[in-house]
Amino acid sequence: MIVQIFIAVTELIAIWLLQDERKSYRKFAPVFGMLGQPFWFYSSYQADQWGAFILCFFFTAAWIKGLKDYWFTNQDTPLTSEQYFELITDAVEKVGSDSKLDQKDYIKRVLKEALKIR
Repeated sequence: MIVQIFIAVTELIAIWLLQDERKSYRKFAPVFGMLGQPFWFYSSYQADQWGAFILCFFFTAAWIKGLKDYWFTNQDTPLTSEQYFELITDAVEKVGSDSKLDQKDYIKRVLKEALKIR
């Protein structure tokens, strides 16, 4: 009974977090998913549910991928076309007659910052 409760709680939290709009919350979904996996293995083994036992390996692999993606890889996402457009138009608007940079130089600088070119 305790095993079933732990499975339900950890997996429901994981699924709930996967659907959150905030990336800072979504990254905890694989943590809760992995917490439930030993109990899934135990429960399916004890009940002789070999199909579920084999599925546990695939779910574990999926949770490990989530851990790797959210916790161990660089999370810098490239800008979308709309974000580039906003960045460039903002740069063009900020360049005025009193600016020491001309528009071309300013746009190059903003694009370098956006693309993280040093």
